[in-house]
Amino acid sequence: MTMNPAFAGRMVDDWRGGINMRSQWWGQAIKPYYTVTAAVEKKIAMGADNPSYWGLGGMVVSDQSNGGILKNNYFSLTAAYHIALDGRGRHMLGAGLMGTYANRILDANKFLFQSQLGSMGFQRSTPANDGIAIQKNNYFDISAGLYYSYTGEKSGFAAGGALFHAARPKEGTHENTTYNMPRKYSANASYWFKTGVANEMHLSGFAEFQGGNSIYTLGGVYKIGIADELLRSVNVGVFKRFGDAWYPYMALEAQSWLAGFTYDFVRSDVGKYASVQSMELSFVWKMGSKNTGRQAGTGIVAY
Repeated sequence: MTMNPAFAGRMVDDWRGGINMRSQWWGQAIKPYYTVTAAVEKKIAMGADNPSYWGLGGMVVSDQSNGGILKNNYFSLTAAYHIALDGRGRHMLGAGLMGTYANRILDANKFLFQSQLGSMGFQRSTPANDGIAIQKNNYFDISAGLYYSYTGEKSGFAAGGALFHAARPKEGTHENTTYNMPRKYSANASYWFKTGVANEMHLSGFAEFQGGNSIYTLGGVYKIGIADELLRSVNVGVFKRFGDAWYPYMALEAQSWLAGFTYDFVRSDVGKYASVQSMELSFVWKMGSKNTGRQAGTGIVAY
């Protein structure tokens, strides 16, 4: 749902829950960025003979930067309709809408200004003469997305796009310097194919554009099937976030859960000035009596 609201409920048999934790550029005295995401999704079928369905989702994102000086919390509800374009549901078209309540807290007590630097170090009791006028900000936002997918017996593909911050909420730290948040646009595409009886190759790309900035990610994951009562596959891959980092991916996937891990090898200019590392952990639960244990992420960008 963070990539495209239309993905809410996609590839869900009954219920799906997940949690994702990312620490970016850690290794210094202060963690620059730390993000935790938790989500739950529900599939609502339209009938036994109708492959179309609804997908409902709820998500909480908590993001901190500069050791907690800036905290952003987002609470989102998403509804997506997945309509089958054929009787078997191989061709699907999905549209999703997401509403978000955002809460931003800027802890001015943790700021250190040049005017507070003295012979004994930084003195927080000294007036900074640069007070933060807007320490808290709450707003509502809306996002929307579309996708198309084809799922065959041995291969499939998907493509979609999304618009975030459609309401362009107001942000800022001073009354006279507030601004409207620029809209963010994203596009994704993926292709998968079987390479054996139980193995699959997944290729995917993702792009984001906001306020004159852009970022592109491209990579792939190879899913190695395992004939085991516990594990279904071992997933290994590598991705490149252009202008930032290479990051390998590894996951263990069972019938009812998936645990994934990535580690960034930073190649951007930030690596020239500090020894930084980035790591991400994720865990997904597939729940409910309708869980078939099919492999999550087939035909969509899921890594």
